[in-house]
Amino acid sequence: MTQPVLSVRDLSVTFRTREGPAKVVDRISYDLGPGETLAIVGESGSGKSVSSLALMQLLPTPPAVVEGEAIFEGRNLLTLDEPEMQKIRGNRIAMIFQDPMTSLNPVRTIGHQLMEPIELHLGLTGRAARERAIELLHLVGIPSAEERIDDYPHQFSGGMRQRVVIAMGISCEPDILIADEATTALDVTTQAKIIDEIKGLQERLGMSLIWITHDLGVVAGVADRVVVLYAGHIMEEADVDDLFRVRRNPYTRGLLASLPVPGRTSRRLEAIPGLPPDPLRPPRGCPFSPRCPYVADVCVREEPALREPVPGHRSKCHFDPEDLHA
Repeated sequence: MTQPVLSVRDLSVTFRTREGPAKVVDRISYDLGPGETLAIVGESGSGKSVSSLALMQLLPTPPAVVEGEAIFEGRNLLTLDEPEMQKIRGNRIAMIFQDPMTSLNPVRTIGHQLMEPIELHLGLTGRAARERAIELLHLVGIPSAEERIDDYPHQFSGGMRQRVVIAMGISCEPDILIADEATTALDVTTQAKIIDEIKGLQERLGMSLIWITHDLGVVAGVADRVVVLYAGHIMEEADVDDLFRVRRNPYTRGLLASLPVPGRTSRRLEAIPGLPPDPLRPPRGCPFSPRCPYVADVCVREEPALREPVPGHRSKCHFDPEDLHA
């Protein structure tokens, strides 16, 4: 078996609040292989972004308490001191944040911001750093990069700003790129272009990719493997084709049922009833039990284990797919 580039084991994140501890990520574990695309999927508040920010040591501690392991090149990222983490963050592991307008400094030029990680991690300065920045802008499809490099973020469209953020993420050719809802705020045409850009860059640079999204429709076109999160728990994990074919977990079924089907205008979109649980007051038993259409007494009494009924496919449910009836 190929050695993973990243092994996450029992990662938990708890925020200390005035009302008590709020656990937003609860003992999640997964591996990321070389060149693999792992999609982390779930509703807003499921712990997707928080889990990745924890890997990068970008959560304030306190109030966040981060536990577990994230093994990269034999070292636990969660226990590295800040000087060691700075050598990895942005260099070996990079992150594309959700909103490019808040990721970019409005009073500094695109070139200034793009050259910063190049100078810090690659040791290039002056003209060499500028030429590398222009090369990156060309790579992500920015026209007239030689002139646009001196523009400010407000002079770019949303899609162009997102391309700039992607250029910053790949500037040091990282081993792992984390894309946090990288296309959510874009129109569908621009979204498709950005996805193609990232996939092409991944193949060219040989990166492993963690794609964070709430959109299973996007996942189908980008991922090799999928982790489905709900209320900080892994509810299901499988290869992307297996996940769409079998759907062992009721929560995954609910997410897929809410997707529009091309050509089927008569089909009413389904919604998962209710709301995700309050992390300050999590339900007993299965975290999805208050909203699950298949809930039984055992679901309320006992938290199910994350079982692996077939190799490579894990599901956090007391029942197998054949036991679940609509």
